[in-house]
Amino acid sequence: MKKATINFISLLAASVTLFSACYLDYAPENTLVAEKVFKNEKTAEAALLGNYVRLNVFIAGAPQDQNNYSNSGYMLMMGELATENITVRSSSADYTAADESNYTTAQHDYMLYNMWYWGYNAIDYANNIINGIMEYGEYDPKTEKQHIAEAKFIRAYVYFYLLNAFGDGALTGNTDGDGVVIRLAPYNGYNPNEIQSRSTNAQCWETILKDLETDALPDLPDEIPSIAQRIRANKTVAKALLSRIYLYKGTFTNNMDDLKKARDYAKEVINTGGYGFSTSSDEYSSALFPSNEYSQSGSYPDPQTRSNELIFFQPSRIFTDNYPNGMYYYKKTSFYVPNTMKLNYNEHDVRRTYLIWQGSKQEYVSDSTTMKYSGGQYDDVLYIRMAEMKLTYAETLARIDNNISSEALNQLNDVHQRAYPDAEKPTLFTTADFPTVEDFIKEVLKERNRELAYEGHYRWDLMRTNNLLKDQKLGAIPSSKWNLPIPDYEIRISDGKIKQNTGYNE
Repeated sequence: MKKATINFISLLAASVTLFSACYLDYAPENTLVAEKVFKNEKTAEAALLGNYVRLNVFIAGAPQDQNNYSNSGYMLMMGELATENITVRSSSADYTAADESNYTTAQHDYMLYNMWYWGYNAIDYANNIINGIMEYGEYDPKTEKQHIAEAKFIRAYVYFYLLNAFGDGALTGNTDGDGVVIRLAPYNGYNPNEIQSRSTNAQCWETILKDLETDALPDLPDEIPSIAQRIRANKTVAKALLSRIYLYKGTFTNNMDDLKKARDYAKEVINTGGYGFSTSSDEYSSALFPSNEYSQSGSYPDPQTRSNELIFFQPSRIFTDNYPNGMYYYKKTSFYVPNTMKLNYNEHDVRRTYLIWQGSKQEYVSDSTTMKYSGGQYDDVLYIRMAEMKLTYAETLARIDNNISSEALNQLNDVHQRAYPDAEKPTLFTTADFPTVEDFIKEVLKERNRELAYEGHYRWDLMRTNNLLKDQKLGAIPSSKWNLPIPDYEIRISDGKIKQNTGYNE
């Protein structure tokens, strides 16, 4: 893989402006001529790196006053909303709406629209790159193929998360339900005679897997970059994402073909040399989630050490003046970590004693937040890491074999044991601890939440395993409303060709 340095990416994140189409009805406003951009390697790669920026804006957001990005990281936070991981304050209308699956016009016009908006923005970026290189590229053919493969990786990643959020029953086995609008060519603007309807969930899964597994994977590089450079797709990153996709796709229906794919890709990632998994509980504070708390001197720390278990991430210090990353959990103004969440962890588990913490000392002092996004604007955004792969491997082994193997136990024990200081390590799990295979799977799922909480997984895990989403005030949310509604604007502008999800038709 061509290793762009952080400084190179910093410059691009701050200055490259390409193909700014975001809505389904607006044409892109090209500020550079496509032929000039994609003719040579340097400018084509600049466009590609801009696409990674858009991917991050879609998933994790960016501050409203930076580079005109206005997304608030709803996609990542949606992985926790309507779960027991966070408690939403009644004063926060957007998060309350998501927590209750009860959306008003205000959420349709802003929160839901932003998620849709930035998803299709990143997709159109990818479409322009793919089409532009194929049509105008005149540089090394192998590098051209790699750049196209990376753009298809990004497109698949975005469609996957749009489908999780908006696909009507996509994670609960409804293959015939409406998914999302699939667009694989650069968008040329609103034309009432060319309005596309939503593809089925089955068609969306097929498109995502073709992009990632069939097209992108063969042309992505094998090389394992240094930790700081794990910001672009390679074969291992693609396999890790494929493992997640097949797990999500296959769990609800217990589809053995999908689960075997999830298992095999997870195993390949775990066995890939160059990545690691620390057994020390210090890994959380020293490398995975170092404190980025704002200091009295008026600055944020700038931790340089990162964990070797990172497979794919977005660094916070890409360019702090113009493109800071991070979420806003630490202020606790919109939501907080309830005490019941702490009880999911044993007493000496450092994820309880370190990762759940006080946060802001000026606002809601008695409430807790998460250390994972403690700096407000300056936290690395972790997309994929080794702990997820180990737990996916453990879960799929048990589901496929209907048996608790020593290998599945080893993967669960690795993650569970790592969370305790040496003097407080618990007894290793054995088969005797689990009367049934289902009991073992439940423990793996609990460990997934303990380990991956606030990284955007839990809502989707609950949906794929048919566990109810819950609202603190209203009780369980009906399964017809587990997915988000399509933004009203998209339905109106399509003159009804784009249909609303079934749970929101009333």
